Amino acid sequence: MVVEYLEGRPRSELNQDTTEHQHSKAILTPLLSVSECWRAAALSSICDHCELTFDHRHQVTKVTIPALPADFSYRGFRQAPLVKRVMVTANLWRDMCDGAFCKTMSTVLYESLLFPSASVLWVCLDEDKDEDYDSDSDSDSDSEITQEQVTRFSRSLLKLVPNATCVAVKLLVINNSVPNYRQLYDVLILELCYERVSKLDVYSDQDIKPLSLGLHSVCELSRIFLGPAVSCAPFVHLAYRNAGTLEVLDIERVEESDWRNLIYGSTDVPATYTNLTYFDIHILDVPYSSTWAAIADTTPFPILSSLGIYDYYPFDDDVLFRGNGGTLQYLCIPFSALARSVFGRFDIFKRSGVRRMNRISIGKVTNEDDAFLEGNADGHIGRSLQRVYEVAATLRVKNDSSERHMFNALKSAPRLANIQHLYFSRETFKLDDLVCLVAALPSLVSISCTVSGIGPEIEAISEDKRPSSLRTKHYPLSNNFRKLRILNSSNIPTQDIAYIGMLLAVLCPKFGHVDLSSELRYMFNREIAWAMINDPFRPYSSCLERLVYR
Repeated sequence: MVVEYLEGRPRSELNQDTTEHQHSKAILTPLLSVSECWRAAALSSICDHCELTFDHRHQVTKVTIPALPADFSYRGFRQAPLVKRVMVTANLWRDMCDGAFCKTMSTVLYESLLFPSASVLWVCLDEDKDEDYDSDSDSDSDSEITQEQVTRFSRSLLKLVPNATCVAVKLLVINNSVPNYRQLYDVLILELCYERVSKLDVYSDQDIKPLSLGLHSVCELSRIFLGPAVSCAPFVHLAYRNAGTLEVLDIERVEESDWRNLIYGSTDVPATYTNLTYFDIHILDVPYSSTWAAIADTTPFPILSSLGIYDYYPFDDDVLFRGNGGTLQYLCIPFSALARSVFGRFDIFKRSGVRRMNRISIGKVTNEDDAFLEGNADGHIGRSLQRVYEVAATLRVKNDSSERHMFNALKSAPRLANIQHLYFSRETFKLDDLVCLVAALPSLVSISCTVSGIGPEIEAISEDKRPSSLRTKHYPLSNNFRKLRILNSSNIPTQDIAYIGMLLAVLCPKFGHVDLSSELRYMFNREIAWAMINDPFRPYSSCLERLVYR
């Protein structure tokens, strides 16, 4: 819920019982009655865009506090013990140089302990210099922000959320408006990420090399997330030191030296990430070398349950899959890794002990893979996917030029009992194709894909759009298929969507949902209602009734 109507009005105005403020009171009343922790002053004076998030019991669980007026008084605040996350949007020029702001944040709020249960502090920094900011007006400020001011500012933020175990810092704008901003940003990071932090998220597109040094005392880190352009080099040693407690590791690019340090740190003793369950590497640029030979007998990731490698996997080795003991449930790998596991020296699924997975995502086909597939693409992909068929409950094919090859391999494979959900991100299918897939996969529950129409085979069978001949040939097409999600539903006539849904409902006894955006549901329901009372679908009205949005 976003409270926009309050417009930052003073507490005294909201306390006036006038017609002018009836609307604001109408908004405040239900909020106050369910939170039991806030006064009108708290909501009205924070800002004109105070975002409140409620849980299922309608209790406040998150508060976003933007920059506050310097003359604002926090007196009268009551504790908000249900708030778990606090976000502060700050301006380097205005707020770091403003002694009153820091005093208010650290003294008044700390004394009242406004957020005693909050464990997450988000700090969003805007480096743009305010147009109306006059540095001469603040006796504490110089032409440059001093390290002392940065320290004072960061400590005031920590006092706002004294029990924080997760601190995330994000730079909203990056420029040189602050002459020494880079050094100051490093100082701020070091001040905020103190020894009690257990989760580290870094979003800046600058290499923050002092950060890992500043966190030398951290010994129980559970998560490291590095943004798309953050070099992981300063952080791999930090990960190594926290191998025993790290549960989540999400990094953009790992090169050979980084990988070696992730496994060995500065020692010759390989780490075992005993609690790491989630590991995402977007680009793994590590050629097979002596680095791999040196860890041939180690098991660095014994309990991974989620592994994502999105762009490049050059290994002829199974180090990431070794010894998982069947714990791996979510896997995203490029096609090259899948093909190497089948035609190379190791089998991903056999070596990891996996017998069943919740989801497997197949990434893009590279130029190297195109050469491998040339001449017998369907056959090679079919063989590569055979193990996927045997273990996957959900198969996602994303940003992949070979989606049609994979579709052909799926529909021509022996009847597969495991796959329940299919997702194709780009390839366009007709109803003909969907019927083939549903028939080939008896456990299939849902398909998400782009649909372009009916297809010649279905049109030939159901001449004049009569479903009876189609039902005679294919019913029951599947006893498990229930849902179709059309990714391009806004680009296809609603009448065609309804017709596709109706044919699937006639063919599949449990099919009952075409996933549509809210703006299309009214027209979809109209098409279904008309078909239920008119030929040729009237005899199947009980089947069509399952499709109606209620």
